[in-house]
Formats: sequence, structure tokens, C-alpha cells
Amino acid sequence: MAKPRLVAAVLALSAAIAAMGVQQHHNVTMTSSTAAPRAYVVGKTGLLQVVDTMTGTVLTNADTAGRATGVAVSPDARRVYVVNGWTGVITAVDANTGAVLDKLYTQVQLSQAAMRPDGKRLYVSAGGSVAVVDPETFRLVAAVKVPGQPQGLAVHPNNQVLYVANSQDGTVGLVDTATAFQSSTVQVGGMPQHLAISPDGKRLYVSSMRLGEKTPGTLSVIDTTTNQVVGTVSVGRGAGSVAVTPDGATVYLALPKESSVAVIDAATMTLRERLPINAPGVAIAPGDPRVFLATGTTTTVLDSSNAVLATYRMKASELEEKRPRQFDAAMIAFPPGQPTATGSRTSSGSRSSTGSS
Repeated sequence: MAKPRLVAAVLALSAAIAAMGVQQHHNVTMTSSTAAPRAYVVGKTGLLQVVDTMTGTVLTNADTAGRATGVAVSPDARRVYVVNGWTGVITAVDANTGAVLDKLYTQVQLSQAAMRPDGKRLYVSAGGSVAVVDPETFRLVAAVKVPGQPQGLAVHPNNQVLYVANSQDGTVGLVDTATAFQSSTVQVGGMPQHLAISPDGKRLYVSSMRLGEKTPGTLSVIDTTTNQVVGTVSVGRGAGSVAVTPDGATVYLALPKESSVAVIDAATMTLRERLPINAPGVAIAPGDPRVFLATGTTTTVLDSSNAVLATYRMKASELEEKRPRQFDAAMIAFPPGQPTATGSRTSSGSRSSTGSS
């Protein structure tokens, strides 16, 4: 009985979008019962815009005043944490108002960020370590020592394991979130840069940059129950951000050095196609079949057939400054998916924990 109302709502939204001048080509059906999420789009210079993903309306503007290298969103979508990596600052922004709430100065260069699904910890990679931040107090509570130069981060849905892309030694580290200690590593080769975990937590995808002429860029997949690499596909020079569809069947890999996006079959780890889209960042919201691409002055939205569903034009900076900056979208984030039920098991067989680190 709800289907006619859903169709009517989608058609009404489509008409509203057309009236606003947003390019829209196809309807989309959400795979979850929740409303369409907002997208948190960050530009290279640290500008943040919060976008209504059904209409393309920019709801909030913020300026974090520093070159951005990473971003994470709280599970309740009330806070956005932008990593101003070059200046070693983590900036907390109110997602509803765009107000800069606080800044955490680490005095070291930072890279990427990941929010634990339960919202109790924010992880930020730095030189030789991972900073552990309590989002509630916005204070550094621990530092995890890891080898090499850590880059991409991902947290298992059960909140127990933090995965770290150790770019200089070609490994992915497994960190126990309860003890803030790296317990083991998985060798993947190349220079791991970005990570993404499947919604069910069973597969971890690793985007690695080419290392010399004999080691191409790759997308590898690790079985998180065995911590073994179970598949690898060559992708040229690599290594951009990664996103997995809600059903776990398809993986999208941004390849900014080649101005394309690779679409990979997760079951066979084979390349289905390359989309001729220059996108530094790719993201998929939990339960949402759409694919969001950061494409400079726009955000491009694809449907499940990889057709362009909509193109949202980002606003130039309207903040108080003498020379307004053009928005240059580099990354997109969404709140993490819901954590698994208490008592689920990790690959080591231990039970779920709500440890403090």
C-alpha cells in the first residue's frame, strides 16, 4: 500500500529538482527505510558544504581554514570532522549551522580519518601513528604506534578492529580498538592509500598506488575472517578512494591520476568498466544504491547502472572574505553504518567490546 505514496513522493521530488535547474535523469529507490542522507562534501582548501542528496541544495557552508586531507561524520550526523592535514589540525563543525565548534592542534602532519560506528572514537592517521580522539570531549586520548606512513583508515562494523593502510611497508595493520595496539599486519604490496569495508564487515578493500614499473596500482581484498588477501586486480597507477555498494556486489575506485573511476565486480575481483569521470573522491551512503563522486565544482551522482542520475553544482564560497574561492570538491563523507549487535565475533574469535581506545 505504501508503494503509490513512494512513487508519488519521488515524482514530486523529481519535479522540484527540475524546477531548481539541477540535472536529473533517473529515479532512485532507497534500499533502507531511512530518508535520503545528506552528503558532506569537502573541497581541497578546507571548504565544507552539506548537500541535500535528493534536491542538490547546499544546506550549510563552512570554512575550516586549512587544506583538507580527510573527513569523517558522527553517526548522528550532527558533527563533521575535517582533517586539515598540512597544518596538523582537526576541525569540528556543526553540520546544521556550519559553525566551527573547535579545533584540535596536534603539531604533526595528519592524513585521513575514520569514525567508529558507535561514535565513541574518531581515528586520524599521522606520521608513524594513529591519533585516537574522543569526539565527546574532542581531546586526544591515545596514539597507536604503527609502522611506515599510515594513510587510509576503516573500522569494522563491530567496532573492535581498526584497519590502517601502512603505505611505506605495503601492509594493512589490524588495531585492537580496546587496547589501541596493532596486533598484526596483512601484506598487500604497493603503497596502500585508501580503505573501505563491506557493509557486512567480511571484506576489506585496499587501494594501493603503483610502486615502480614492476608493481602496478592495485585494488586488493582481504577476507576479514581469515585476514588473508583473497583477490587483487590491477588498476594502472592507482590509488584513489574506495566505496562499496550496500549489497556488497560492486566496488567503485576513484583513479584521479587517470581521470577515471573503476567499477569492479566484488565476487570475481574483475574490472567491469572504467567510467571517464575525473573524480578525486567516491562515496556511498549506508543503504543507498547511489554512488557519489566529488567532481570539482560539482558532485556527480550515479545510479546502479552507472548512468548519471544528477549533477549538483557546488556553491562558490559565500563566507566573509575578500576573494571568494571556487569550491573544488575532493572528498565526500557520510555517517557510518549502524554497528553490529553486541556479542558478534571478530576474526580472532573475541566478543564485541566497547573499549575506551
